Amino acid sequence: MSDFESEHDVAEWMRELTAIPLEMGPLPNAHQIWWKAELLKRWDARRHAVAPIERAEPVQVWIGLAGAAVLLVPVVRSLAGSPGALVAAIVTFVALATCAIVATREFVS
Repeated sequence: MSDFESEHDVAEWMRELTAIPLEMGPLPNAHQIWWKAELLKRWDARRHAVAPIERAEPVQVWIGLAGAAVLLVPVVRSLAGSPGALVAAIVTFVALATCAIVATREFVS
């Protein structure tokens, strides 16, 4: 059986519920509600406008890394006789790749 045995119990419980005072402030006026709705609409429009740019940022980072790799190939070929310069070029590329990975993680999260 339920907690309420009869309609009389339900009616008594409802009377007790209505006797509980509600501590509410005055309702906002229509002008405040309109301004809040307008602000939310603007925020939503801004979020929709910026979304494609935010999705493209990681792609731009990886395109930049690919461009750096393409430019690094002739440098490595010209420095084939100098092992120190070759190591420096490879370390530079690894540093760029690490920066690209870190930047991509920041954009995704």
